[in-house]
Amino acid sequence: MRLGPSIEYVDSIDYAVDNRHKQLFYDLVRRFLPSIEYDDLEPEMAGIRPKLQKPGEDIKDFVIRDEADKGLPGFINLIGIESPGLTAAPAIARYVRGLIEECL
Repeated sequence: MRLGPSIEYVDSIDYAVDNRHKQLFYDLVRRFLPSIEYDDLEPEMAGIRPKLQKPGEDIKDFVIRDEADKGLPGFINLIGIESPGLTAAPAIARYVRGLIEECL
């Protein structure tokens, strides 16, 4: 079973798995999996999830834009899509299809 992700703002990109937060992660997981043991958890991977806002800033909505004005005709950039953007995926797909059709 995979659990996660967790989130931590960083100043530089580092894909090393950091085990410092294992106890906090374990405490949170126990709320919905009370039978899990601390030693059952093993970090698997680390990644970078870009955010549109900095720590402490209000949440910013996702961005969808045609990058033709940046010299990238036909490139539709979808940035920062999280929930509720994932819930809105069908509507986003229709919107992006319209942008692509305009490029043709």
